[in-house]
Amino acid sequence: MKIKAMYFSPTRTSEKVTMTIARKIAMKLKTSLESINITKNDDRNEVPKFSNNDVLILGLPVYAGRIPEIVEEYIHNLKGNMTKAIILAIYGNRDYDDALLEMRNILDENGFEVIAAGAFIGEHSFTEKVATGRPDEKDLEEARAFGDSIAVKLEDIGNNAIESIEVKGNYPYKERGELPQVAPSTNDNCTECMDCTETCPTNAISKTNPKETDTAKCILCCECIKICPENAKFNADENILKIAKMLEDNFSKRKDPELFI
Repeated sequence: MKIKAMYFSPTRTSEKVTMTIARKIAMKLKTSLESINITKNDDRNEVPKFSNNDVLILGLPVYAGRIPEIVEEYIHNLKGNMTKAIILAIYGNRDYDDALLEMRNILDENGFEVIAAGAFIGEHSFTEKVATGRPDEKDLEEARAFGDSIAVKLEDIGNNAIESIEVKGNYPYKERGELPQVAPSTNDNCTECMDCTETCPTNAISKTNPKETDTAKCILCCECIKICPENAKFNADENILKIAKMLEDNFSKRKDPELFI
C-alpha cells in the first residue's frame, strides 16, 4: 500500500491539513508517502496513475462552495482502479456547500472508492479576520485523530471493494459565482523580493515587475498577500472588500471540522 497525498494549496492551508492526515496514516500503516503538489500550472502537466494498492488523499480549497475551477479538468482526469480515496475540503469558515459531494462524485465516476471525507477550516483568503491562523493546533489534532481512524478503516477493508461514503452537498451543484476581473494591489512597501512572482500558481505576476499582475490570469487566491514579507500586497477592489466585510460580520464564529467515515 502506498499513500499518495495530492493537494492544490496556494495559501498552504490545504497542504497543511492534507499532509498532516497523510503522515499520520502512513505512520500508522508503516507505509510510504508521496506528496503531489498540483498548485502551479506546471505541476499539472502530468497525471499520476493509481492502482488498487494506492490510497489517494485529495485536499482542495473551497472556492464559493465548489472545487477550484482551475483544477476541475485535472481532477476529472484522475483514474483509479478500485483505488481507496480520502477527500478533504478546506474552506474559509463560511460553508463548503457542494465541494465534498463534487469531489466524491468525480472520483466515483473514475474508479475510486471514497472511504472517508473531511471539511476543515482555513484562514479565509480575502480577510485574516475570519478563521484567523487556522488550521490551528486544535484543527491539526483533529486531523491526526482522523488519520488514526482512517488507518484502522483501511486495515479493516484491505483490498475488498466497498461503496463510497455519503457526504453533504446538493446536486445540481451550486453555480459558480462571477468574481470581478481584478488582482491584488501593491503599495510602496514592495522591495521586489520576487517571492510572489515565484509562488503565484497561475504565473499572473510579472517576472520583471512584481507590481504588475495580469488580471486575466489572477484567480484571487490571495497567495501573494499572505506570503508578502513587507505587507505590500492588498485587496483594493470595492467588490472584494464588500465580500470580506460580509464574511467578517457573519462568519467569524468558530466552526469545527466535519468528518465522514
